[in-house]
Amino acid sequence: MTTTPIFRRPVRIRFRFLAIIAVAVVLVYRLWLFPPAQSWLPLTAREGRAPVLDANSTLGFGAIYVVSKADSPRRHGLLQAANVTDIDLTIPSQPKWTEKDFGSPERKSSRGSLLAWLGHLHLLRQFIDSGLESALILEDDVDWDIRLRSLQAPLVSAAMRTVLASRSGSSAKSSWSSDDIDYYSDDAAARYPYGDPSLWDLLYMGHCGDYFHGMDRGFEAGHVRPKDLAAVQHLSFNDTSLPDFDNLHPWTASLLTNLGVPVHTRLVHRSIFPLCTFAYAVTRHSARRLVEELASLERTDHAAYDVAILISCREGGLRCWSVNPELFHHQPGKSMIAGIDNSTHLPPVDAKAKDQVELRGETPNIDCGFWDGAFAFDDGDDKTLKYLQKEVGRKGRCLKPGRELPR
Repeated sequence: MTTTPIFRRPVRIRFRFLAIIAVAVVLVYRLWLFPPAQSWLPLTAREGRAPVLDANSTLGFGAIYVVSKADSPRRHGLLQAANVTDIDLTIPSQPKWTEKDFGSPERKSSRGSLLAWLGHLHLLRQFIDSGLESALILEDDVDWDIRLRSLQAPLVSAAMRTVLASRSGSSAKSSWSSDDIDYYSDDAAARYPYGDPSLWDLLYMGHCGDYFHGMDRGFEAGHVRPKDLAAVQHLSFNDTSLPDFDNLHPWTASLLTNLGVPVHTRLVHRSIFPLCTFAYAVTRHSARRLVEELASLERTDHAAYDVAILISCREGGLRCWSVNPELFHHQPGKSMIAGIDNSTHLPPVDAKAKDQVELRGETPNIDCGFWDGAFAFDDGDDKTLKYLQKEVGRKGRCLKPGRELPR
């Protein structure tokens, strides 16, 4: 059977065989590579060390895997965004799941939730068999900022390296700031951009909120306080790609304001109450624990996969970290799970941001993203794609009416 690539030249499709129980065909979307980009950081090289440049095409992880059905209507837009940003995505074919794959019939999970759960476990097994040391798992409805590769991922990886290096030493510190970050690359940073994988298990890079408490509490003034942030290991750093508080999700803005976090400041902190699994990084150790124990359909009775991950972080011993606000957020619109379950229910986080999304025309907590279609191009239009790669993906120009960012 011949597989037709969605894009003729910018995307090269290759077949990759990963052994699980049988040989599975994996579509690997290789994206057009840029020549080396200049550093976005105003730094000069130190002796024996080079300044950090843009992240690589897998954002510093071994691979980026995407949970996506073959007939998903969201895949085309995802691939276009990946092309403009110049990141490589691996999209394994999903098996045809049967009722016996769903586990106990007494489980209180919807069919849509179970299919999503099986999709995540399938990707984790693919990663385990790949021999890679780390992987980023994405759901196929995520959106991200045009500066994901050139600014955001390098900042987060440097922050993680700083925190983990301090924790592995004799330092008793529990909080760090931009002044503590070592932005420079060396052999260790090149091998493990996010720090030694033996020192962390899961990194939430995309979620629908880690609000430091469950949804049973409100978001009125004082729902969290600066002392709550001081009590958790964290690093705060300036990130000019973050929207100001008026343009952040209302609950995210409330969280940061009440914690005393300045505007345009992002946090990396030990996870407290992370919700949703839009994008998360794992190591081989944590992936194996999730598949065999913590998120196994046979060994747990949680209602949904993201709940299993939340409990694993809070009670299962996983060393989880959250990027807050997140780098990835699911695009506005009906989810695939809701479509399968014929549900019209809008989750509370989405309902709270509905008016803001319509006003901004952007995905929550994303400053200049791809959801509105502003950076779409016709299949096979190499000229437009190359222009978008250069001006939007590399230079970070938000080429939307009235929105162009300063160079």
